[in-house]
Amino acid sequence: MKLLILTRFLIIILISNISFAEDRYKEEKNLYQIKLIMISHNISNYIEYDEKFVSDKYKEFKSVKISKNNCLINSSLCEKYDFDYKLDNFNDHIKSLESDKDIKVINHFEWIQEIDNKYFIKIKGGYDYSDEVLDSSLDIKDVEILSSGKITKYEGHVLVTKNKFFIININLFEKMIMKSPSFFSEDILTSKKYAIKQNIMLNKITYIDRDNFGFLIKVNKIKKN
Repeated sequence: MKLLILTRFLIIILISNISFAEDRYKEEKNLYQIKLIMISHNISNYIEYDEKFVSDKYKEFKSVKISKNNCLINSSLCEKYDFDYKLDNFNDHIKSLESDKDIKVINHFEWIQEIDNKYFIKIKGGYDYSDEVLDSSLDIKDVEILSSGKITKYEGHVLVTKNKFFIININLFEKMIMKSPSFFSEDILTSKKYAIKQNIMLNKITYIDRDNFGFLIKVNKIKKN
């Protein structure tokens, strides 16, 4: 009788462990680590006057803010990932980039997500125009180019998805000061939108370059623990 009870008990434990392993695998099989660095390679905040320049209006998405690197995105929050200590990071790349006086690091984000879910990650950084806007030393032709909070040079969102390929979508607004057409008028704050869509390869660093800025990005699949 005792042997029968013990056998049943071991079977229950075995089934429980198998179920747990399967559940854990289901939880982690679509988890990916995404590492991203945004840099600026043009330190100037000024452009020449262009009477035909039309500023793009800012559009906000419901986004996730990465408060601490290698957190796990859960809905609109990025919470601690229990195995973050096992993950590689871009820290060495940051040190190398920061040693170059002609490059400024704007953002360095690393996060974990289910690749099947669409999460817009917030980008915000670079030169802060807030004081100049508040004291009216910059002319704002259209207030709809502004966003909430600090008025930074770069603001937008990044989205990483997978269909046949891994794809990065970046919607980024770059604010620059347009030099005044006249000595007696204020310089003008402008906004230009960049819509970037590019395929990226798993486990490979991809560099995306534009006029004044660039992105380094790498996607790794999280191995089942």
